[in-house]
Amino acid sequence: MKVILTEKPSVAKDIAKALGSFVQNKDHIRAGEYVIVWAMGHLLEIDDSIAPQEWTLESLPIFPEKFLYKAKNSHFFVVKKVLSQAKEVIVATDAGREGELIARLILMHSGWKNWDRTWRLWTSKALTPDVVRKELKALKPIREFDSLFWSALARQHADWLVGINLTRAVSLRAGNGVWSVGRVQTPTLALIVKRTIERENFKPQPYFVIKGVFSKDGKVYEGLLVFKEKEERLSEEKAKQILKELEKESTGVVAALQAERNREYAPPLFSLTSLQRAANEKFGWSASRTLAVAQRLYEELKCISYPRTDAQYLSEENKELVKEVLRKLGREDLIENVDKVGKRVFDDSKLTDHHAIIPLDRLPKEANEDDKKLYELIKNRFFAVFMPAFEYLSFKVITKLGKYEFVSYGRKVLSLGWRKVEPLEETQPDLSFLRKGDRVKKEKVLVQKKFTEPPPAYTEGSLLKEMEKLSLGTPATRASIIDTLKERGYIYLKGKSLIATEKGKALIKFLEGRKIIQPEMTSEWEKKLESIYTQRKGKKGYEEFLEGIKGFVEEELKLYLSKNIHVPTEKLMPKKTSKPKLKGRKTKKQKKG
Repeated sequence: MKVILTEKPSVAKDIAKALGSFVQNKDHIRAGEYVIVWAMGHLLEIDDSIAPQEWTLESLPIFPEKFLYKAKNSHFFVVKKVLSQAKEVIVATDAGREGELIARLILMHSGWKNWDRTWRLWTSKALTPDVVRKELKALKPIREFDSLFWSALARQHADWLVGINLTRAVSLRAGNGVWSVGRVQTPTLALIVKRTIERENFKPQPYFVIKGVFSKDGKVYEGLLVFKEKEERLSEEKAKQILKELEKESTGVVAALQAERNREYAPPLFSLTSLQRAANEKFGWSASRTLAVAQRLYEELKCISYPRTDAQYLSEENKELVKEVLRKLGREDLIENVDKVGKRVFDDSKLTDHHAIIPLDRLPKEANEDDKKLYELIKNRFFAVFMPAFEYLSFKVITKLGKYEFVSYGRKVLSLGWRKVEPLEETQPDLSFLRKGDRVKKEKVLVQKKFTEPPPAYTEGSLLKEMEKLSLGTPATRASIIDTLKERGYIYLKGKSLIATEKGKALIKFLEGRKIIQPEMTSEWEKKLESIYTQRKGKKGYEEFLEGIKGFVEEELKLYLSKNIHVPTEKLMPKKTSKPKLKGRKTKKQKKG
């Protein structure tokens, strides 16, 4: 009997449909010589009993000799029973680090030892019947992915070691519930705390600018007063003085005019992170909402490729697939461009496990409104990269009024190109009616009072961009990191803005100067984890990484155990906080109880 192990029931059903007639049972599917079982995500988790149940400062650091696992639910034992009867196993969990970890842990803890008869189904494509049948003929030996497993295991064990040791240390010093610390969530929190404090401490300063309104042959345009072609913030007194000088001027002259032809190609195809940013900006969606919709489009509706990807490019091998998709979507006119776009779209050197997110078919009728919105975003970007450049003339005009100069910027569209599917959201005036030396009429000149502005608060979109830039987390985990910070009471959402709570600020204040809040450290860890797989380091790479993590934990604990943490008021703490058995420094409130 051949067993196919999938990550979710829906994927198991997709594979079964491709195999022909099948019998659906409650917890598995039979299709000819195959039995298909599913994992429902992580069926096994690290057994926390390997750590002392009572939280004490004396028990730290916690470095178990062996990591033990326990089943998250009884479904694991169903899978285990099926695997015990298998002659061959085909792993069809998600093609990535976490999918590999899910499958390997299940196989190892089910007692499976026939690794030479274990295969990997690995694809970024939606699992249509044709794709499934094709991939079942192109299975790879599971051993080719051993280093991916060790990379995933290193990530999981490192997160557990950092989390359990530093969370217990900080919680014991605070003496007020659980204060979670993590290698990705904490530096991410530090970014939000820093920005929140910068905005709170910011004191707006007034300044003044002078705007001129001019016309030529009835066509009106505006300009800002500049000095040596640079805007200068004026005092109120200086602004009024200049305004008085300009009252006597009735006409000006176009002293300089720069017109430049521009060609702008579409942005790259979407990775998960760039898609989440776009959906946040366009629809106000959270990162987790975008991920959930994308997963549905891929998994249930079968109309986009695998979404949990960090790539924004396609492989050279994907050209025929792209042409096929363009035919399905009624854009045969773009097919001739597929072989012309080059490395703007097809670049194997910029791929990891998966290619960029692209549509694979039309959107099914059962799609809901969220499905339609996100699908259109993905489809339009897919069309855009094969469309001609957006071409326009950009203008910079210097209008001289008396002895003062005003600068104006404009744009004239020559060809919309890909902007037909991704329209411009901002417009600029067409200044092509002006020529150097033109006399223009002064319509009016006015003083405007403005205020300096603080740095913008992080939105989920801008935070995702920063996390990606700093290599904080992976495309698949960034949404859950933001959600975790909300759930732990460290941040909250105000409109679209992410704001740090008093608890979040207190934690980062306590950790000030420590490596755990430095994005560079987490970025370096991610690179090392990735290298375990890409450089095929295997178990040795895992062991070296874990040794480095243990050294880091010991170094951090030296400070944590000798420093107090300021505890914010109870009303600013999370509504629900688990209550572990704490033993260590107690608050006055605890002592009285």
